[in-house]
Amino acid sequence: MKAIHPEAQWFDEARFGIFLHWGPYSVRGIEASWPLMSHSSQHMKVEDYENLADEFNPQSYDPKEWTRMAKEAGASYIVLTAKHHDGFCLFDTETTDYNAVKRGPGRDLIAPFVEAAREEGLKVGLYFTTIDWHDPDFATIPISASIQSPKPNTYDPDRWWKFHGRFVEQLRELLTGYGRIDLIWFDVPGFGADRWRSSEVKTMMLNLQPHLIINDRLPGAGDYETPEQFVPHHPPDEWWETCMTMNHQWAYHPDASTYKSEITLLGTLLEIATKGGNLLLNVGPRPDGTWPEEAKARLIAIGRWLSRWGEGIYGTKRVPKHYPPVFYGPMTTKDNIIYLHILDLPRSPIELREIGGEVRSVHLVGSGQPLPYRTERTHGFSGGVDGDYYVSRLWIELDPADCDDWNTVVAVEYDGKPVWPG
Repeated sequence: MKAIHPEAQWFDEARFGIFLHWGPYSVRGIEASWPLMSHSSQHMKVEDYENLADEFNPQSYDPKEWTRMAKEAGASYIVLTAKHHDGFCLFDTETTDYNAVKRGPGRDLIAPFVEAAREEGLKVGLYFTTIDWHDPDFATIPISASIQSPKPNTYDPDRWWKFHGRFVEQLRELLTGYGRIDLIWFDVPGFGADRWRSSEVKTMMLNLQPHLIINDRLPGAGDYETPEQFVPHHPPDEWWETCMTMNHQWAYHPDASTYKSEITLLGTLLEIATKGGNLLLNVGPRPDGTWPEEAKARLIAIGRWLSRWGEGIYGTKRVPKHYPPVFYGPMTTKDNIIYLHILDLPRSPIELREIGGEVRSVHLVGSGQPLPYRTERTHGFSGGVDGDYYVSRLWIELDPADCDDWNTVVAVEYDGKPVWPG
C-alpha cells in the first residue's frame, strides 16, 4: 500500500504534522461544510451558507507566520484544505467561480501557503475532498443520505461524469500550478474505486508529480491508512496517520473550553509514535487568518518538548512484538537504539530485561548526558529436567533532577541490532 518512490519515504519518519481546516465556514465559527446537511445541529440554508464566501476576507492571513509556528511546534509537514465538501476552492481555478479569487478574499490563498511551507522546510500537503456539494452535477447519482448533496438531486449519470471531469481538472490545477506538492489528502469517498476511476486518477497525479503521497480516501489508491479522531489499539502494519482535532470540531470555534490539554496531546503523539504512525493535529484558523491563542499555546508546548526529546519520536519505529515484556513503559526504536520513555520520576534504577546484545552506551536524549548503568545475568530455574533459565538485565541510574516534567527519554545504544525475546 505504501508509496515506493524514494522521495516519498519521508512520511514514515515524519511522526508529526499540522492539519488546517479553513474557509468561509470560519466566519460563523461552525464546522467545515457539514452545516449544509439537514441533520447538522448547525444547519444553514444553502444560500445563506454559500453567501459566507463573500464575508470571508482574511486580512490578517500570513502564511509565513503559519508555517513558522508549525515548524517551531516540531511538525514535519502541513496540510491545508484546498477544497472542502462545500466546494469552495481556496485556489484559483477555471472550473468554478466559487473560489477565493472571485469571492471574498479576492486572491489565491494556496500559492503563498505552499511557498511559505517550502521556505520553512516543511513537506506540503493539500486536502482535497472527493465530494462537492456546490457543484450541481455532483447531485446526479445515488449516494448515502448522510452525504447527499443539498442541491436538487436528479438522476443523470452523464452529468455526474461532467462533474468528475472538473474534479480531475482541479487536481491537475493543484499539481501543475503550485510547484512541488508532497501529499494529497482526499476525504469522504462515498463511492467505490470504479466510480472515481481511482487508478486512472492516481496515474495522472503520479505522472505529474511522481513522488506524491496519497491517503486512502481515494478508494483503492491510497498509500496509507487514516483513522480519524482515535488511535487504533491494533495499528495497521503499513503506513498510517491519525488525524485529530485539538478541540471539538475541525474548523475554528470560539469556545476555548473544549481544547484538549497539552499533556493529553503529547500523550497522543507518544502513543502514535510507539505504534509506528503519524499524528496530524488540526488547527482551525480564525476567519481573519490568525490562529487561536489556545492552539498556539499547545503547539508551543509540543514544540518545546520535541526540540529536546524529539530524537525518540522522529524516524523511530514501533518495537517488535515480543514476550516477556522487556520494559513497563512506552518504547520506540531506531537502528541499534532503544528509546525508553520515562513518564514518572524514578524511585529506583530503571530496568530493561531480556534484550540480547552488547550495550555500547546509555544516555539522555537531547543533552547526550551519559547515564550510569550495569548489566547482569541471573541464573534461575523453571522446572523440569533442563530447567536452567538465565535472565539478562540492564539497570540504569536516572536522577529525578534530570527528568522532564512529562516524559524523559533515555537512549540505550547497542553495538549491533538489539535481539528481542521471542
